[in-house]
Amino acid sequence: MQRRGSMSHPPEFSDLNIMLLGLTGAGKSASGNTILGGDRKTFEERNYFTSETKICAPVHKVVGRRTLTVIDTVGLSDTALKITDVQTQIEQILQNTQLDVFLLVIKLGETFTKEKRDTVKWIQKNFGAKVLKHTMVLFTHADQLHEPIEDYLGECQTLVDQCSGAFHVFNNKDEDRSQVTELLEKIESLRRKNGDRRYTKQDFKETQKGLRLKKFDIILAAIALGAAVVLAGVALRGGAGEREGVGGADVLRAAGVGEAAMMMASAAPHTGPGALLGAAGGAALLAVAACAALYFLARRYL
Repeated sequence: MQRRGSMSHPPEFSDLNIMLLGLTGAGKSASGNTILGGDRKTFEERNYFTSETKICAPVHKVVGRRTLTVIDTVGLSDTALKITDVQTQIEQILQNTQLDVFLLVIKLGETFTKEKRDTVKWIQKNFGAKVLKHTMVLFTHADQLHEPIEDYLGECQTLVDQCSGAFHVFNNKDEDRSQVTELLEKIESLRRKNGDRRYTKQDFKETQKGLRLKKFDIILAAIALGAAVVLAGVALRGGAGEREGVGGADVLRAAGVGEAAMMMASAAPHTGPGALLGAAGGAALLAVAACAALYFLARRYL
């Protein structure tokens, strides 16, 4: 129960935390400056071919009766930076900042390329499936728009629908603050739609853990397959060597494999080609079993 005389912001003026995402040159920094307002440009704007933002740049500012946190990020097409560096900085920001909205910034008047479509996949991959509920498309360069935005959308509509279905249009050359007021109202509406739930550090960490495990699975699967092929080949060469006076167990021992695999190989030549193939299969299964045990042990301590 609120004490008499205490002050609190009504829901329509609650604080908002915003992260800008998009390709290099889409107008993220310019949009951040438009949102924050004022004479001084907080974020350094860049030309189309370079990315000036150093990975992530969070800024806090009171705008009207709200405290806004706007986080500008490096262009997703910037190959000069490692994705791990981007992920690390985003995780550091999320330590103290829960996000209300991700603004996916798209420049109007350009061909809707595969690279633009892939930005949604990148966001979903690195932030998780939940993130799209918190994502709104922000179209920039509205001064180049000569038709209602609804008529322009066309194939962009698919991208909007993949996100929350919400979008807004900015003219960063226009000082009219009504476009910012309308954007903040749309963000508030989106937050209410999400039950006032914000995107948190835990959401991001769970997604990153899933990515690491997926990479780990691929590496271990490749190791298991490679080990199976090697052991099967060693067992077959060992069987052929028996006929030339060299035991399969000797070959396997020289390769440094386990006693069980050597026993299979040494038994194979005494019972003909069928048993030889069985020994090869047994060696392969042994390799897969060993790698599976390693996999579950590593996952437990990852």
